[in-house]
Amino acid sequence: MGNMGDETRQYKIQNSRAAEKSARKAQEILRARNILAAFAVTMSIAGREAPANANNQATKESASSKSNSTDELQYARSLSRAFREVAKRVGPSVVAITTIDRAPFSSDFGHNNLKKSQSNPHMPQRMRPGSEQRGEGTGIIYSSDGLIITNNHVIAGGDEIIVRLSDGREMPAKQVGSDPETDLAIVQIQATDLHAAIFGDSNAIEIGDWVLAIGCPFGLEHSVTAGIVSAKGRDGVGLSTFEEYIQTDAAINPGNSGGPLIDLDGHVIGINSGIASQSGGSAGIGFAIPSHIVKRVANSISQGNSVRRGWLGVSMQGLDHELAKSFGQDSTNGVLVSGILTGTPAAEAGLKVGDIIVTLDGKSTQTPTQLMRIIANSEPNTPITLGFIRSGKSMTTDATLGERPTSSNSTSTPEPASPNIEDSLGLEIRALDTESATALGSTGKGVYVSSTIEGGSAETAGLAPGDVIREVNGVAIIDVETCRSAFAKSKPGQIIRLLFEREGASRFTMLRRNPK
Repeated sequence: MGNMGDETRQYKIQNSRAAEKSARKAQEILRARNILAAFAVTMSIAGREAPANANNQATKESASSKSNSTDELQYARSLSRAFREVAKRVGPSVVAITTIDRAPFSSDFGHNNLKKSQSNPHMPQRMRPGSEQRGEGTGIIYSSDGLIITNNHVIAGGDEIIVRLSDGREMPAKQVGSDPETDLAIVQIQATDLHAAIFGDSNAIEIGDWVLAIGCPFGLEHSVTAGIVSAKGRDGVGLSTFEEYIQTDAAINPGNSGGPLIDLDGHVIGINSGIASQSGGSAGIGFAIPSHIVKRVANSISQGNSVRRGWLGVSMQGLDHELAKSFGQDSTNGVLVSGILTGTPAAEAGLKVGDIIVTLDGKSTQTPTQLMRIIANSEPNTPITLGFIRSGKSMTTDATLGERPTSSNSTSTPEPASPNIEDSLGLEIRALDTESATALGSTGKGVYVSSTIEGGSAETAGLAPGDVIREVNGVAIIDVETCRSAFAKSKPGQIIRLLFEREGASRFTMLRRNPK
């Protein structure tokens, strides 16, 4: 009944206001009639002067409108010429990349081809033995002697890599090296006098600057799209370990991966790497690896070196309000130290679990991603000063960065494996990043099964694409490397105990490694 009374009261108020509004409107109509009558009298006195004045005013307005229209057209033509010249200048440096992946596994998890993009691009794929699968992407010529930069995910796992130049020539390519932590790779073709792209300074671009993207979306080579820089330093996307993306609304679709993001000077200021999309197609949110990162990684790989990064040796996490409050902090800014490895720079500097790092060399550190990126972009043996809070007290300590441990994650040309442990288990595993975890509805750490061989050991044990492996013989799985290491401790024919998760439920299974 209380609500009914409120509704009735509201109705009366509305009616009252409506009545007042009607009265005011009647007064306004009467006033307008009086003004029109006075205007008619004035016009009869003015005689022919009014039309002349009106015509003059109309002429002036028409001339002004024409002038504005001409200016706008000139601006549009100038911008069009700029786009055209950039496309002509950079186009010869853009290449199409095709990877061929043969059974037993598919390396094209959500890769760039038209057939797959029509379904959910983030769902694991299953291949039958003896089948073949192709992936498509883009690359940019880095040097005139045949070095080409692309995304690591474009070429990862491919049994064969084919590069097609802008003049139509096709030739095989060999992987020189890769850096999955930034999702970059370099391939080499046997060619000379190629049109190498010019790399610009990504730090100099500003939000709102015009940019162009060139690539091979859905296999449509040398497609050019235009947009602006939407954001800089974007992280938390879940595409790679070290994220500092340029966000753009230039249309990027499957197949654009590895292609250039270009400024109006024709300089490459980023490598297009991924999109945020619910449909799998462009939604106006694309991400490019900035050129200052690309150049550093490419220079290291092209010289036959691994990418050297600074390392502190801590596990860290962000602060929410409840967690910050539990440590007596009002602000969520800062990075909480949740673990310290023994013998690391962090341990030698005296850091402890529960410390909150708030500055590095006097500059604020607000998130774990930001701090990790700054440290990783520093050279090993770099001295730093950390400001932190311990038990409510502000403190500082000096540390000398070590070198981030390398694995097969960051290497020059990999040595051939003998034989692949995953082959003997009948499955393929992938890193459980943010994107794949969301797609699979999973939380926590582990790896996921991206494909299984029909009739293989994994399928016999009940594993299926999309399952998340948590433990192998009691060893907690953190990433792909720990999982492969745990697998490798088993012998041919031995039974392995797996703890895996499917649709939020955990279960054990016994997996037998093939005798051969």
